[in-house]
Amino acid sequence: MLRITVATLLLLFAGFSFAEEDAAEDAAPAVPTARYLHLEPAFVVNYGSSGRMKYLRTEISLKVNSTEAAALVTQHKPYIRNNLVLLLSAQESETMNSAVGRESLRKVCLDEVRAVMTQLEGSPYIDDLYFNNFVVQN
Repeated sequence: MLRITVATLLLLFAGFSFAEEDAAEDAAPAVPTARYLHLEPAFVVNYGSSGRMKYLRTEISLKVNSTEAAALVTQHKPYIRNNLVLLLSAQESETMNSAVGRESLRKVCLDEVRAVMTQLEGSPYIDDLYFNNFVVQN
């Protein structure tokens, strides 16, 4: 009789424990997790419209917030890379050699990749763009 009572109590408390866990899971909002996509290989472009040839080498990462976004961006990497190569090679020394210019360029590149994704998929999907390194040779 004692065993049956103990078993019944254990089942009752186990049920309450599972119910509490389910309620806690339902109450917690889903937090998006950041994913970073590295555009490889590194970008190596010549830039500038006059004077001697100048080079830029940079590595770029894109921040997305879902697996779906990562898959869509990965699917369109060649188009994104093409547009970034054209954009980077159209820059002038003043932009490449100052912190303010590089930050401005980062924002322009971000706008460009968002525009590409909006054109192709109907939504920008990209939260941010980062230069992992940025080396220029004047």
